[in-house]
Amino acid sequence: MTNDAEHIIAADFDVTDWVPEPYEVEGTNSDLSRVLVTKVFDGLITGTSRAELLMAGNASGAGYVASEVFTGSVDGREGTMVIQHWGLAEGEAAASDGHIIPGSGTGALEGIVGKAIYVQDAAGQHSLELRVFFRDSEA
Repeated sequence: MTNDAEHIIAADFDVTDWVPEPYEVEGTNSDLSRVLVTKVFDGLITGTSRAELLMAGNASGAGYVASEVFTGSVDGREGTMVIQHWGLAEGEAAASDGHIIPGSGTGALEGIVGKAIYVQDAAGQHSLELRVFFRDSEA
């Protein structure tokens, strides 16, 4: 099924564009928005991504779900892939998790599968850690 062991690959990224589009649903007590996001990655993950987020937030917490298309290189392998991820925050506690959509990799990223973990440190720096396998193209 895979041609290698798990690869753990991480890099920082910057959010270079954030375009929110608020919307309303009758009866909700949360702010709702659709957000288009552009990110630039630097490190073992190098490239750009475009993501579409659906967000909800209120005084107690916030959350999002996202589909993100990455174009660039992962540990020297050039191509594209699609990541689906989500996040929740309540007070100071936050969690975010995601996965690469199987079969979405192109070029040298063909066959990539695994987890995507997004974090933001206390200083505001964003980073992505991938825990991935590269499936053989015949699989």
